[in-house]
Amino acid sequence: MLVKEILASVEIIQDPYIKSITYAKIGERLAKAKDNNYKTAFLRAVETTKEIDEPVKMFRALLSVGYSLSKAGLKSAKRIYQEVLEDSRVLPAPQRDLIMQSAATYMLFLGEIGEAVTYALEISNRKLRNEVLLEIIRTNTRMIGKEQLKVAYRLRRSKLALEYIDSEPYRSKALLELIKAYMILGSYENGIALIRAISVKEWARQAFKEVSFYLKDKEVLGHYIDSLEEVANELIDRFGKEFTVELALAFALTGEGVPAVKLIRRLEDSESLLVKMALELLERDHDVLPKFISALNEEEADAVGKAVMNRILERPEKGSWEIVKAIGKSTPSEEVWAKIARYYVLVGKLEGAMKVGTLIQDRKLRSIVMADIAHHLVKNGEVEKAIDTAVEVRDPRFSSILISEILIKALERELPGRVRSWNGSKH
Repeated sequence: MLVKEILASVEIIQDPYIKSITYAKIGERLAKAKDNNYKTAFLRAVETTKEIDEPVKMFRALLSVGYSLSKAGLKSAKRIYQEVLEDSRVLPAPQRDLIMQSAATYMLFLGEIGEAVTYALEISNRKLRNEVLLEIIRTNTRMIGKEQLKVAYRLRRSKLALEYIDSEPYRSKALLELIKAYMILGSYENGIALIRAISVKEWARQAFKEVSFYLKDKEVLGHYIDSLEEVANELIDRFGKEFTVELALAFALTGEGVPAVKLIRRLEDSESLLVKMALELLERDHDVLPKFISALNEEEADAVGKAVMNRILERPEKGSWEIVKAIGKSTPSEEVWAKIARYYVLVGKLEGAMKVGTLIQDRKLRSIVMADIAHHLVKNGEVEKAIDTAVEVRDPRFSSILISEILIKALERELPGRVRSWNGSKH
């Protein structure tokens, strides 16, 4: 079908709104194909809008035509939008607000951030205006992340939109978007400093977490820890002590154990909070747990070590050598060492368990560890090693009982084969 025939066939469409948009879309494609019939298509698109009886629909059609004109690279698009801006003032505020929202959205699609802000500011409904301005900033942030050109321009436009957002939580959400933009640009100090301006607790927490993880991913978190600690302290002073645990967890999850522990120590019952946090880290990302444990003093490490080792003994798959080593180095508690030895036994590292066991001086704990090792050696058929292990038990009576058990179990393992080879006496 020839282009002129296609244009003529559009007249079959009875709904003038759909007809106008169809002409505009055809015009857009013809213009891109450098077919001069695009002029006819766009002219008919504009003329058809005059046939629309409902004013709101008419303005929507004009916006759609203007969008197609822009996509086609024609400057007349802005004139149409300007006419909509002026002529729509006759509409009641709720209806005009929706038209201005659509205009701002079209401008966003076209990447015209400044124009989008202009139309958003025409919206009289405060809530809707703030929502549209926030969406403009979000879109602008995504664009900054995708392109290297016009970065400074886009950042200025985001700041401009932010100035007109006058209520929460929209302003705090918009600040988070601006912080993301700073992170993308590598302007980390500016992004960190802007967290202070967020006045809604939920979004301040979100910003702190996102900045911390972003810097960790970029492997520069260590350079900005002091700045983040300052911000954390200011947020805690503003939002209350209950905010401390959340910020400490953010530090801990990024592998920054020292600032995490420092924050928790400010609270009452800090020891139990450290235990809870350690168990949460074990569940969420146990790779960060060793640094957290290494930041503890001996008393804290004792409590945390017991709790963590108990959980690992319940679920050995949660453990790792790094966690176990960190616990062993951080506490002199022989009770904890006994749990570590038990872990070695569970994962089949009996030599490691033996090394830990020989360090334990407490008779009872040493006996328990050595008995555990000896029993596993017997299961493995290593009776002589099991006896040598039993000898390491300091309590003579316990050692004697243990050796007796080992010998009897060794005999029980040996007897079944002998019984099968002997058919019994016939006498």
